[in-house]
Amino acid sequence: MEIVLDASAIIAVITDEPEAVLVLEHSQNALFISPSVISFEIANSLSRMVKKGLINDRYKILDIINSFEQIPIRLFNNNLENVMRIVWDYKIYAYDAFYLEAAKSLNVPLLTLDKDMQKIGKDFGIKILGV
Repeated sequence: MEIVLDASAIIAVITDEPEAVLVLEHSQNALFISPSVISFEIANSLSRMVKKGLINDRYKILDIINSFEQIPIRLFNNNLENVMRIVWDYKIYAYDAFYLEAAKSLNVPLLTLDKDMQKIGKDFGIKILGV
């Protein structure tokens, strides 16, 4: 089964958050797809953690990046016009719209821990995997 995997799910796994167990359960034997912006969003999330002092070891961040790079993810090139329609219609950040547009375009489930994305995704007719 193919699924669109968002940054919240990836961050949970690579930083050992409690939700990682649920992400792993939902993603057993799945083929992962993410928008081509995934590396940017992961870097942004990690930089926020560094800024807040949640990660304060330079080597830890390198280990986390290595964990991310080991995940086999097929990158999806979104239709920017469709992404911006979602942004406009739901008044959300573009990063979130990239995942929603990918799942909708590919007609595959979206694995996210983001409650707002889960709600919008369901409204959008996307099968949502999450908690």
